[in-house]
Amino acid sequence: MLVIAALMISSCSRESRIESRQRRLNTFRSVLPLEVRNEFDEITSRENCADAGFLLEEARTCDISVDAAIDSIVRAEFIDTFSNEDIVYFFWYYFAQVIETGSAREP
Repeated sequence: MLVIAALMISSCSRESRIESRQRRLNTFRSVLPLEVRNEFDEITSRENCADAGFLLEEARTCDISVDAAIDSIVRAEFIDTFSNEDIVYFFWYYFAQVIETGSAREP
């Protein structure tokens, strides 16, 4: 009985998929320079990711702290082989869009 109660309590405090995606998206956005973050927030389609990806590439080249932060994030997401445009697309499509549309199904 105690084990069942412990399992029920631990499952209640689990992060939902949307919460997890929001946390990960917030982490990504928090390391972006303002210009890149603004461009990222304006994305409405796949085609818009190219401009934000270019700005991200410039920011990573010019600022080693941005590069290190992005590098850490992409390693944690297992997308370290992605181009900067692909990184932007990944976070826009699988995080921002899913959160906006509410399309992440819970298990």
